[in-house]
Amino acid sequence: MARQFVRGWRGIAGIVYRVLSPHVVELEVLEPYKLWLRFDDGITGTVDLSDSAALGGIFAAWSDQDFWHSAHIVADSGSVAWGDGTEVDACPLSLYLDITGQTFDELSSETFSAIAD
Repeated sequence: MARQFVRGWRGIAGIVYRVLSPHVVELEVLEPYKLWLRFDDGITGTVDLSDSAALGGIFAAWSDQDFWHSAHIVADSGSVAWGDGTEVDACPLSLYLDITGQTFDELSSETFSAIAD
């Protein structure tokens, strides 16, 4: 299955490869620390961010329900952000891997196969 969310190029050890960057295209804020997401390749699922919330620090802001419900999609990057977007955001690739249960290595090997086809 070819991925539709190739966004850029990277090089490592003289090999140039495409970098995956799935974009969140739809978002529904659920109970505290859970989000339902749809990505630009059609993958959907719920992500539970309670482990991150338990870390405190910048994630402590999520304990304010108004702040938690301010979650929105950042158009340029397809990431999820809260508030004005400069305080807390979530990497779309991390969210994607969490929802699909894949590791980065599994996803990138799938992509290399799709590129070769």
